[in-house]
Amino acid sequence: MKKSAKPLIILGSSRSHGNTRKVIDRLIDMHSCDCIDLNDWTFSYYDYEHRNKEDDFIKIIDQLLLYDILIFASPIYWYSMSAVMKTFFDRISDLLKIRKDQGRQLRGKTMLVISCNGDSEDFPSFATPFELSADYLGMQYVGYYHTWLEDGNISLESDKKLVQLAEVLTALEAKSSD
Repeated sequence: MKKSAKPLIILGSSRSHGNTRKVIDRLIDMHSCDCIDLNDWTFSYYDYEHRNKEDDFIKIIDQLLLYDILIFASPIYWYSMSAVMKTFFDRISDLLKIRKDQGRQLRGKTMLVISCNGDSEDFPSFATPFELSADYLGMQYVGYYHTWLEDGNISLESDKKLVQLAEVLTALEAKSSD
């Protein structure tokens, strides 16, 4: 498959059409992005014996590797990423053990993070696992954007953050095409 110039959003939420999806749909309205919903795939927890190597995890990675800019989007559940997102990140260990060729292809890619919460309270530690994972994998971590909804609508402050994020994405794409 051909590499995409667009960013890829990886959505990991218990609700595919919940608040986090509203946020990323708004971003997609501002800046063209593709999206993978982890709920559309079947993959299991990390297994030291790799008995799950035939599930969809590597298929997701094959898609992800077609993009240079990756945006991980998750609601904040108990101060952390969603369970499906955590399972996905745990499975990255496969790329360090049995699929090293694909793991090496993450080097140099750009990572951003979007969180969504029920209110404006942000937990900066939410982004720490993403940031540390990016560093470990040789990826460029360029930011964390916390968002929330008010009365079912994206808050004004969150919308401003999404505008800023769209501008960052435009700059990153321009830089990568040079």
